[in-house]
Amino acid sequence: MQTLLHLAALSAAVLGIARFLPGVEVKSVKTAIVVAVVFSVLNVALGWLIKVLLIVPVILTLGLLFFFVPFIVNTAILWLTDKLIAGFEIRTPRALLWSAGVITVVNWLFEAAVHAHRLPA
Repeated sequence: MQTLLHLAALSAAVLGIARFLPGVEVKSVKTAIVVAVVFSVLNVALGWLIKVLLIVPVILTLGLLFFFVPFIVNTAILWLTDKLIAGFEIRTPRALLWSAGVITVVNWLFEAAVHAHRLPA
């Protein structure tokens, strides 16, 4: 159930990004759902690899880069998702960065809500 809710949140975020951010185009609601699924699968499959590659820079910045790792990972995976799905297009680097930022915030809010729900009262 949590996975379906997360996919719904990502789909809504993608639709919102396409509606309000110039430079991002989504063909349909179905395409937004496919984008959310592909993004999530790539995040699981490749996210760990990108995080491992960023370990040395994180150490060299004394952990400060750790706060930006989710944004960096989301940017790379969103770019790859754009290349894989025909009905989803991000035209400019600025639109890519803003989209990755919005998705990072949506993921953070979703995780915060899930963890808040799990805490005993």
